[in-house]
Formats: sequence, C-alpha cells, structure tokens
Amino acid sequence: MIKQKIIHDLAKLDLEDFHLLKNKLNRLETSRDILYHANIFIFQSSLIDHRKRLQLLKLTNQISKKNKQTFCIAHNLTLSIKVSKEIGIQRNLIKDSHKAIELWKSILGESLAINGLIFSYTDLGLIFSDYNLNSLAIKYLNKAESLLSECDDEYNPFIKLYVAYGVVYSKMKNINKSQLCYKKVIKVAKAKKDSITLIPILVNTTNDLLGQKKYTQAIKRCDEALKISQENKEEIYRPYIYHALGQINNGLKKYTKAHSYLIKAIESFNKMNTIKMISKTIFNHGEVFFNQKKYDDAINLFNKALNKNKKFKDYDLDITILRKIISIYKINNKKSDYNIEVIKLNKILEKNIKKKEVLFSDTNVNALEHLSKELDLSLSHHEDLKEKLNLESKKRELTSKALKSVSEQEFLKKIIKDLSSNQLDNKKIINICQDRLQSTKGWDVFIKLFNNIHPKFNQYIINKNSNITESELRVCNLIKMSFSSSEIAEILSISVRGVEQHRYRIRKKLKIKSDLTIFIQSI
Repeated sequence: MIKQKIIHDLAKLDLEDFHLLKNKLNRLETSRDILYHANIFIFQSSLIDHRKRLQLLKLTNQISKKNKQTFCIAHNLTLSIKVSKEIGIQRNLIKDSHKAIELWKSILGESLAINGLIFSYTDLGLIFSDYNLNSLAIKYLNKAESLLSECDDEYNPFIKLYVAYGVVYSKMKNINKSQLCYKKVIKVAKAKKDSITLIPILVNTTNDLLGQKKYTQAIKRCDEALKISQENKEEIYRPYIYHALGQINNGLKKYTKAHSYLIKAIESFNKMNTIKMISKTIFNHGEVFFNQKKYDDAINLFNKALNKNKKFKDYDLDITILRKIISIYKINNKKSDYNIEVIKLNKILEKNIKKKEVLFSDTNVNALEHLSKELDLSLSHHEDLKEKLNLESKKRELTSKALKSVSEQEFLKKIIKDLSSNQLDNKKIINICQDRLQSTKGWDVFIKLFNNIHPKFNQYIINKNSNITESELRVCNLIKMSFSSSEIAEILSISVRGVEQHRYRIRKKLKIKSDLTIFIQSI
C-alpha cells in the first residue's frame, strides 16, 4: 500500500519518460529503494534541464520526508547540492553540505550511508575550492579519504574523491599532483572497463594541458573523450568536450573547427540550461573572431556574453570580457567607446569587490561555524551542555571540568595497582580508594555528555570491532572531542607513550589505513 502510494506521488511530478521509471519501481520492494532510484533517475536524465532537475529533486525530497526516509533525504540533498553548484546557486551550499553530512552520520549503520558521507565531504571540499579556500578543501577531501576502507565497494567513492583531488590540486597550480590523482582514477576505471568515468578525467586533464598550451596532447585527450561519449550515447559531458575542442583549435589557429565546436557547445549548454557555461562559451567564441581580427563580430559576441551573464553575475567573467572589448577599441582608436567601456569596467570592479567581501564573509562564517561544530564548540551544543551541567564558558572547558573526576579515577586505580603489587599492608588505604572510585561518577557524566552529542559514535566503533576495550573506547571518545595525546594522557593518568600504544591498537582493531584522528573526526 505504502509502495503504491509513493509511486503514485512520484507520477504526479511530471517526469519525462516516467513509464520507464515506473516499470523499474514496481519491481522494488522497499520505500527506500523506490525513492533512491527515483532520485538517481531525475539526477541522470538527459531529458531534464538543470533548473527543472533541481525542482524535481526538491519535490521528491518532500515525498521522502513524508515517508521518514532519512537515507533518501540525505541522498536527495547531496544530489541537489551538485545541481545547485552546476547552475550557479551558491547560497546555502556550505550549510546544506554540513546538513547532508550530519544526516549521513546519523544513519552510518545503513547500507551505502558511508558512501554518501564520502560524497558529501568531497562535494564540500570542491565548494571550498571554488572559493579558493584550497587548504580547507584538502582537509575535507582527507576526511573523505579516511573513510574509503569502510565501504563495501569503494570504487565509486574512490573515483569521485580522486577526481576532486585532481581538480583542487590543479587550482593550486600543483599540476604534478593533479595528474597523479587522475592517473590513479584512469588506472582503476580501465581495470573496471568503466569508460564513462574516463570522460570527465580526460576533460579535466585536457583543461590542464590547455592551460599549459600543450595543444597536441590536449586534442588527443579530447578526441578520446568524444569517442567514448558518442559510443555510449552520453550527453552530460559532451558540451564540455566541444568547449575544450573549440578552445584547443583556437589555440592552434584552426578557426573553422574552433567555430564549429564552440557553436555545438553553446547549443548543448542551452539545451541543458547550464547558465554558468553558456556565457563563458559565447565569450570563448568571441575570442576566435578576435584572433581572426574580426573585431565587430567579436564585440557582438562579447556583448551577448555580458548580457547572458547578467543572470549568473560572474563578475570575474564580466571583467575579462570588458577588458577584451576595451583592447579592441584601443586597437581601433575609438576613444569615445573606449572611455564608455572603461567606466563600465570600473563599476564592475567595484561590484566584484563588494560581492567578494560578502561572499567570503558568509563563507568564512559558515566555514567557522561548521568547523567549530565538528570540534564540539558550536553554540547550540555549548548552550545545551551549559544547561545540563550548569557550567559556563566554552564547551571544551565544560567537558574538561566533567573529566576532572575521570582523571582522579584513573589516578586512584594506578595507586591501588601499585599498592597491591608491592604487597604493602595498606588495606585501609586501598579500601578508601575503592570507596572513592565507587562514589565517583565522573566518567559516567562524561559518557552521558558524549553520547548526547554523538549518539551513534560508540555503537559504530563497537559494531566495527566488538573486541575494543573500555580504555580504547575512552581514547576514541577523547579523540572525537578533539583532545590531543598529551591532554588524553593527563585525563587518563597515563603516559603519552601509553596513549600512542592505545592509538596503535585501535587502528589495528578497526583496520584503519589512514590517520586515526582524521578517521574518528570524520564519523
């Protein structure tokens, strides 16, 4: 009954080729599977432009919420973030990414949830890279990498992650690292005979080569990508291939081919409603006329690109276009037109500065807010703990106070052990210490506090390896709360070396290949 109701609700969404999806959905058993495959169908359909795609995903998400399908809500939000990014909707991308991360963390025991978490960390890294916050981008990609070994099948997360590494390193101008990441993906994809995955890699490496003006190598990559795209009747990446081929041929002064490919790219981007790329491609088309010294044609296309860009408001692109127009008027000695365009350029430069001030301010606020949340210093948690423990100051200080009695417990245990081993006649002292241990509830306070903040964490660790000891679990909890090895040693009254030994045993038991701290902070 529920299954048919969900399919009925999906049928109301005016999906292209819904009959094809319906046939597949009728064969599925669970609500989760039905909504999950509906999300994928909407995301991958070449018959839907990106704006409609985003609208349909939001409507599908309402159905997932109505049926309390947390997995599908998280999956839908992850896909919506990708589409929003593609069409240039930047607002709330960071906030929504962290929301997706928290949703994935809340259901880590479910199949494919760890994959979703990896995808969300990777997307967040790419968002920060778009803002040129590349060190922060690498931080989130490292979090994603630390979770790869948790996947039942790490192929898709591996591909997405290392493509992202390649993109970020390319933006950091570290082409060697970028190419190394792409080579890893190509090797794995070829082993799987996954030709579709090779397309974006080939396009990305083409763009790197294009930037270095290595046109011969670039055109080989592009031709290979186009061949794979055509053989598989793939259309999502096709306009990007045409765009790259147009720029390459322009660089090679093969202007007829350049015009042909860029016109194809513009038509394809228009069909997909990819506003971000339409303006840029029209500008690149104008550059071909510029290089042919057909300045009137070039200016017409440059102005068309400026007009198209009004919706997207990419001021960096506006600045590039206006500078090109100004250079034409300078060449042709048109002082009046030259002065008009200079005034326009100055206004755009002012707007760009203001936009970036707001953008980076919002980005930094969001970044800091969510980074502090990961470190358990967010205001909401702080207020929650303050109320529960009736203490003031930061949450870190609250937690430290709650742990003082824990430190005392561990210290007293050590005293008892030493007194017992030396066989001293100190029964009275031992009894006093044991009484004190029984009456001290410090660790219980901490565990209650910790589980309140991270309700799924301990269970996830125990499920991963039931042989994890209480002491090892305590170390995991303290790492999760961002305590250093020296702080953990002080809290547990053991040496720093003792903490490192615990860390080593934990990594071995949990079969963690990456850094333990990054892994624990990621789940």
